[in-house]
Amino acid sequence: MRILLVETDEQLLSQLQTELTRQNFLVDVASDGEIAWGLLHSFAYDLLLVEVSRSKIDGISLCRRLREVGNPLLVILIIDPINLSDRLQGWNSGADDCLMKPIDELELLARIRALARRGLRRASPVLSWGPLRLDPISRQVTCLGQVLKISRKEYLLLELFLSHPRQMFTRSEIADRLWTLDEELPTDATIKSHIRSIRRKLEQAGGDSLIETRYGHGYRLNPLFDIGAVLLHSRTPNPDPLMDSITANIWYELMAANARLHEEIDERKNVEAQLRRSELLLRNAQRAAHIGCWEFDFGTGERYWTEELYHIHGLDPDRAAPKRDELLTLIHPDDRQIHEIAIVTPALKGQSFEVNLRILRSDGEIRLINTRGGPIFNEAGELVKLTGTTFDVTYWET
Repeated sequence: MRILLVETDEQLLSQLQTELTRQNFLVDVASDGEIAWGLLHSFAYDLLLVEVSRSKIDGISLCRRLREVGNPLLVILIIDPINLSDRLQGWNSGADDCLMKPIDELELLARIRALARRGLRRASPVLSWGPLRLDPISRQVTCLGQVLKISRKEYLLLELFLSHPRQMFTRSEIADRLWTLDEELPTDATIKSHIRSIRRKLEQAGGDSLIETRYGHGYRLNPLFDIGAVLLHSRTPNPDPLMDSITANIWYELMAANARLHEEIDERKNVEAQLRRSELLLRNAQRAAHIGCWEFDFGTGERYWTEELYHIHGLDPDRAAPKRDELLTLIHPDDRQIHEIAIVTPALKGQSFEVNLRILRSDGEIRLINTRGGPIFNEAGELVKLTGTTFDVTYWET
């Protein structure tokens, strides 16, 4: 929860900020209502804790302004106990609660949590999603009953996700919500590091795939773990608590397995997309340089040509790579003996080769190529493949 604290008494302001921060609240401070009004237009707060003072904009006026523009922000007014009119005006201006000075910190925390439950329409302050639970009173996070040892920022991240379980948060939104004005804004790498740390701790507790990453969009809780909605639709008129518990545990296991499968599919799609990009870059590079690659498998007899090698010979890339007899027809008749001596003979001996010779394209054009290659052996020392490149040097010759 992010709180804007407005208090003119510097000692009380520092005291409240320290205690609220210790309780894992994010606290920004302002010395008067005018500054607070500007902050309320710049940042998303969950609660305004404001003193009723006679500053440029007092707490009652600030609350009234918020309600006039339809802002439902939770508001607690800090007032003097002897001033009954301030209390009445505070309620009438739309305040959610009033807190008397001197402030009892335990009472303040209880009132904040009560308002938060009212704002979330929860009977219980505990936030949960699948096997993940966060208790703001004990400030404890558990997964499948196991207590997680997490840092303050990790706690705040999980609280943010659990408070808005179906919302996607970008890294910049996370930074705006979880870093106060007196803190240096985090880098993307810092936020990614916090997410990785949380995921690792959840996985160690058996809660795999609870946080979903949507590349280019951000992070959110994995919707596959929205067990509450599923149990609500499947509940019988006379529910059996034991069966609900068993159903929940089975559902957790199924959803975890399903989430892992989806992650693997997404990861595979990402790898395939990167592979397609690499192939495209390689194809463009080969086309620009007029270099094609080839491979021959001795075991299967299969031949592989890259797209540019087909273009060099004037062939259709959709056809199969030419076999040996057909390959000879692509060599200029006067250079076929060179091909036999300089390429075939050393290749069969498992030796590397390089030679310049002429080819006869399918359109009748004669071109000069440089072809080089070499053997690939298995662990037993047996020749299994030949691989190499063909470089069209026609236009490089002077």
